[in-house]
Amino acid sequence: MTAGSWDESWAPVAAGSREALRQLGYDIGPACLPGEPESCGATYAEHAAAQLSAVIAVAEHHLAHMGLLAQMKEDVVARVSARLAETCCAGHGGAGGMP
Repeated sequence: MTAGSWDESWAPVAAGSREALRQLGYDIGPACLPGEPESCGATYAEHAAAQLSAVIAVAEHHLAHMGLLAQMKEDVVARVSARLAETCCAGHGGAGGMP
């Protein structure tokens, strides 16, 4: 896989995480993915990493305001993490990993 195709493989994650942030009520600004009108120069992978980090922050913020309902977080995170570990593609886990 070439560096360009590896980066492009992160395009759906970059677009989806941007939409998730909008759905969660956090506007991240202009459309600046590669090829968009206000492209900022960052790669798809860089956008995906930044936006997924923002999703974590927004989710933590919302959970903090939910009080007792947020207590299920640890159980849900553990179950989802286990399922992801079972289904994740080989080679994931760092620079050059697949989405």
